[in-house]
Amino acid sequence: MGEFLLSDEIIFDSKPEAVPYNYRISYKLSQLCLIIASCCIGRSGCSLVKLHIISNALNTKEYSQLLEDYISEKSTYMIIRFDPSVNRAIKFAVADNLICQIKNGSFRLTEKGKQLINEINRDETLLVNEKQYLSGVSKKLTNEIIEKLMSAWRYKNAEDK
Repeated sequence: MGEFLLSDEIIFDSKPEAVPYNYRISYKLSQLCLIIASCCIGRSGCSLVKLHIISNALNTKEYSQLLEDYISEKSTYMIIRFDPSVNRAIKFAVADNLICQIKNGSFRLTEKGKQLINEINRDETLLVNEKQYLSGVSKKLTNEIIEKLMSAWRYKNAEDK
């Protein structure tokens, strides 16, 4: 009874689980570079909070609508979700020299990052929905709006204590 039937014919090989596209590092890197290129033009770069806000808006229709409502002042508040995949993608993007962090803590595209964006923009089939959404939000989500939102957090947090 020490032998198992078919034991030589059955092979258990663990397979990696499928990772949803919005958590794949290649997608997140491209998404972050596209956000910086579209929404953070200028010397000040793109803040970490702004990257999280826009990345989350690109991931769900509900959050994109919430952001649009907040920008257009239809809503007086919004909750920001800090996604660990964004932080991880930022680390990879810095390590891969696609973005760099500037003195004020914000992020800016490097030459390599600009080349990536040029390639993405040349191909009309890549990140179509993201490009379309970012073209509508690009100039509307200003640093002043983000500061106003962060001030509301600080004020609300101080009230609760």
